[in-house]
Amino acid sequence: MKKILIVTRTFGKYSQEPVEFLRKEGFEIIRSDTIDPDILKEVDALIVGTHPVTAEMVENSSLKIIAKHGVGVDNIDLEAATKKGIPVTITAGANSLSVAELTIAFIFALSRGLVWAHNKLFLERRWEGTVGQEVSGKTLGVVGFGSIGREVVKKAVCLGMNVLVYDPYVSKDSVRLLEATPVDDLEQLLKESDFVSLHVPLNESTKNMIGERELSLMKKSAFLINTSRGELVDEEALVKALKEGRIAGAALDVFSEEPPDANSPLFECPNLITTAHIGAHTKEAIFRMNMMAAQSIVDFFKGRIPRYVVNKEVIRILKEKGYQEIS
Repeated sequence: MKKILIVTRTFGKYSQEPVEFLRKEGFEIIRSDTIDPDILKEVDALIVGTHPVTAEMVENSSLKIIAKHGVGVDNIDLEAATKKGIPVTITAGANSLSVAELTIAFIFALSRGLVWAHNKLFLERRWEGTVGQEVSGKTLGVVGFGSIGREVVKKAVCLGMNVLVYDPYVSKDSVRLLEATPVDDLEQLLKESDFVSLHVPLNESTKNMIGERELSLMKKSAFLINTSRGELVDEEALVKALKEGRIAGAALDVFSEEPPDANSPLFECPNLITTAHIGAHTKEAIFRMNMMAAQSIVDFFKGRIPRYVVNKEVIRILKEKGYQEIS
């Protein structure tokens, strides 16, 4: 019987269907809140959320496949997995709608000062009004035109927003199809946008892509939103910009360190909205991620190349071993 180690709290939390699916397919399920290297020597597959999967863990494991419960694989050593011929899969598109909806929620919360208004009345019992602004007619700058970025664009256009998109890896025509305007450089987007929302993966080229210089290019009335990865933003520079009023505010669902230190200077910024990396935390998205991760593992052990393998080099190896592509 093949063994699967599951290291993500939400697998099977709201529906037993993914668990029952794996058991029906003949897998033994082992659950844990941490990744024990010794357990990795005894299991055939790993379903993992945000826990680090290091090169040492991979090299000393009996893993045949790693299924990321999500889309960002910056916590997995892809090079080590590729060297061992281990496919790493993602649940592409499963959480796009949920993250996009949170982004839109942040836009409304920032534009109307909803968190500030709630705290005044609910926590301080003070009846104080606040003057916000409508989002219709405002300009939203979307950085990254992947599945989440596209969903954000669709929703923003429906709200009557003017949408700019910066993504050097996609065609301008694909952006125009969604009634958005492609821009040639990030600088233009930052200068013209009332809201800037980040939707790119974390890698060497995107780390700290929003720093002191980039924040200085934004309008003083503009807001920054990050629902992707915390390391995309230089948090020290952001704190400075928020405290000095160089931008109007920000909303963060992700942080460079998670959870952030309780004494982080970010929490000294009253014009900042924070949530605990909940972008993909809807029952619908979690179910889709559960089933897609489980299906990847089932497909693999049935001799099929799983969908959404991110380390493409391994696909050639699998084909040489006789694995079949899914039509």
